[in-house]
Amino acid sequence: MAYTWDNRVKFVVRYMYDIDNNGYLDKYDFECLALRNTLIEGRGNWDTAAYANNQKVMNDLWNEIALLADFNKDGQVTVDEFKQAIQKHCSNMTWEQLPAAFKTFISKTFKTVDINGDGIVGVDEYRLDCVSRSAFSDIKEIDTAFNALLTEEDRKVEGISLIRYQDLYAQFISNPDEKCNAVYLFGPLTVV
Repeated sequence: MAYTWDNRVKFVVRYMYDIDNNGYLDKYDFECLALRNTLIEGRGNWDTAAYANNQKVMNDLWNEIALLADFNKDGQVTVDEFKQAIQKHCSNMTWEQLPAAFKTFISKTFKTVDINGDGIVGVDEYRLDCVSRSAFSDIKEIDTAFNALLTEEDRKVEGISLIRYQDLYAQFISNPDEKCNAVYLFGPLTVV
């Protein structure tokens, strides 16, 4: 149940976008994401230019999500609306086929996970990303998920490159297969 497409999309809404945890997406969530991403990318340091860029990226993402998913035009996107939009606009799509704002968000997300900025998300960064969103009592659980995510090519570089992350994220939200290794992109999942 935890790795079903339905649960993965709920996970994305709850843990990736719904920053204020009110159960739906709205413009405020994306304003908060702009600030959050700026601080994470700057490792706690403030950069006004980076913030302005992140504001633009997040505003564009919100506008695209609202256009694709706010079916009743109330300024809020519920989990059900988001799922319908993902199914309609992203189902079985590759990275290249995703809507532009989603692609920008995914690339920005990679930068917040790649803490040391070397272009690879290693096991240490993966662990930190996982525990920033979910509760775990055993590191083996996280490491098992990381190892299930990797291909032989990933193992050679000891992690996940930006291109690989983009592909995995696209599969995470668009591929209904519960056994594809992309289901582990954000660590071991629980039912949302």
